[in-house]
Amino acid sequence: MNPAAITLFGLTTTSMLLCIALAVAWQTFGRERHAALWSAAFGLSAAKWALSLLALWTPQADMPITLATVILSVASFALIALGFRRRAGLPERLDIVAAVGGVTIIFAGTAVVSAADIGISRALVLFFCAAMLIASAMSLRAERRGGHRLTGGAAFWMLALFASYDLALGVLALCVTGDPSYRVYKMLFLMGLPTGLFGLGLFAMFLLAADLAEAMRQVAALDPLTGILNRRGVEQAAAPLVAQCQRHGRPLAVVIADLDRFKAINDRFGHCIGDAVLQCFAQYVGGTVRQCDLFGRLGGEEFVLMLPETGADEAVEVMERLRRGLAVAVSEFVPSAAISASFGVAMLDPRGGTLADAMQRADDALYCSKIAGRDRVTLAEAPAMAAQPVVPRKAAA
Repeated sequence: MNPAAITLFGLTTTSMLLCIALAVAWQTFGRERHAALWSAAFGLSAAKWALSLLALWTPQADMPITLATVILSVASFALIALGFRRRAGLPERLDIVAAVGGVTIIFAGTAVVSAADIGISRALVLFFCAAMLIASAMSLRAERRGGHRLTGGAAFWMLALFASYDLALGVLALCVTGDPSYRVYKMLFLMGLPTGLFGLGLFAMFLLAADLAEAMRQVAALDPLTGILNRRGVEQAAAPLVAQCQRHGRPLAVVIADLDRFKAINDRFGHCIGDAVLQCFAQYVGGTVRQCDLFGRLGGEEFVLMLPETGADEAVEVMERLRRGLAVAVSEFVPSAAISASFGVAMLDPRGGTLADAMQRADDALYCSKIAGRDRVTLAEAPAMAAQPVVPRKAAA
């Protein structure tokens, strides 16, 4: 059997399988638009290779088939680039992609229709495909700087390598002058393209799986009621923050906050109002602290804040401002009751103290606030002078 026919059949089936797999991933993994774009791209690619396979047995229809494959090639790689930009959260720039793709189709199609050197048509399409692969790779690089998703360095280098292959193949297409050089071009085309196509589809699936894993990790680290970090999320996010502050000898304030008489609010107004108060408190605090601060819910009505580059006096001042504005922020939910919170502030020991120790001292300071009458901020003693806690926890309800 003709080796070209075998290769084209393999490309057709591989593209179709990737199209189906990406369509299933789109259906299963939250109907992400970039997965749908990639699925459509490989569907068009499968149609292109099927037409190329058909052309081997119908040479009389070579010109219309070649025109169709030009259009399908441009469209499929355009969709791949649009999918990568969509996934990275970048502007898709459909107008630019459509304009460049249209110009490529016009000039490549003109070369086919006018019976000019077919190498020009091949080179134009290959250069366009390389440009789309470069745009896809750069979207991964831009996304990695943003740090919002897992991308995988291997995907970037695979796209860059595939783009380099297309560029080199396009240059070679322009240099084809006779049968020997065309055989070299055809050999490189049939050897490299299946590998590049399979790698592209494989890494598309890998990125979708990585996105799903990252989404599941984020869900596991978030409190479902308030949308802020839960205890597990706080522990994960605090580890590098503590290490950085201790490595550079910078201050880190740890605050434990607790809503006062929250059980009475639940008993009097119901758990729906209580949940709304927790949500409003989380929204209020989250909108008050800085972006670099860490804020999470430890459980129940207890919350934790970590304020890097913040000394003890400044941390107390910040919490005092937050405490004074709390009643107004949540008054719409329980207008007949005064909502307040108590705070305990402790400084992380810069000499190698643990986060658990700082949180314990902040918790002890919180209970001192409770015993002293609630609705206040208490600063824990410095680590070297910290005394054993004497506050009975039962009394600080």
